Amino acid sequence: NERRSRYFHVFFHYHNIKYAWSSRVDSFARVHALDRGHTLEELATRFTGYSEAKRESMTVLHGPNSIDVEVKSYAKLLFEEVLNPFYVFQVFSIILWSFDNYIAYATCIFVISVIGIATSLYQTRKQSQALHDMVASSSHLSVLISRDLESDDLEEIESHTLVPGDIVAIPQQGCTMTCDAVLLSGSCIVNESMLTGESVPVTKTVLPAADGAGGDAYHPEVHARHTLFAGTSVIQTRNYSGRTVLAVVTRTGFSTSKGELVRSILYPKPIGFK
Repeated sequence: NERRSRYFHVFFHYHNIKYAWSSRVDSFARVHALDRGHTLEELATRFTGYSEAKRESMTVLHGPNSIDVEVKSYAKLLFEEVLNPFYVFQVFSIILWSFDNYIAYATCIFVISVIGIATSLYQTRKQSQALHDMVASSSHLSVLISRDLESDDLEEIESHTLVPGDIVAIPQQGCTMTCDAVLLSGSCIVNESMLTGESVPVTKTVLPAADGAGGDAYHPEVHARHTLFAGTSVIQTRNYSGRTVLAVVTRTGFSTSKGELVRSILYPKPIGFK
């Protein structure tokens, strides 16, 4: 549990996803941000900037906007590797052949197992460090947020302090997105090759909240042409009214599209054979 001022909740993490106790359903439920349960009109009009107290409570609930990949020590990796069923079988094989005086054969099994464990430890640690460095390189950036949609005043904060519902300003010269956000004004040209593998620029437009679609429920995949995804690069922004291009943060941390991609690498789905 966590306690900040008078805000309190009970939770646990599983595969970097937060599950909090919900009195409404009387059980633990995954903590969703603004990607569930909000209409297009609500996203465009309801969120106009948070006060410090509100941002504090939102930070407690959703956590920091960061994707931290743990780099395990060699001792921890060795412990996990030795408990692998294959190597447990090898240990019993060595003991069995030793009892039957097949010392040379048992020694060969031991040497091959040690070489296999050492190689596996080195490769696992190297890959984990590379993934950690790749994710950390874009996790600590400065962003501009708006406290009031009616004002052009902007405040600079660290990207890891962003919470769902914050209003971020997209620089005219472009930037790297550190969260998932929905455009509230202007348009953007985005390079989404990090997610799709295609280097063709994509144009993002304002959320259609003023027309008949305003009552539709928002979904990141359905409304992808209005969504800026974490990890993608904004090449250029355009706003015909002359004001700053603004977007509302919908997902942060491991809940973002980039976070889901990293989680699929860290926790791949097990392959089952009948």
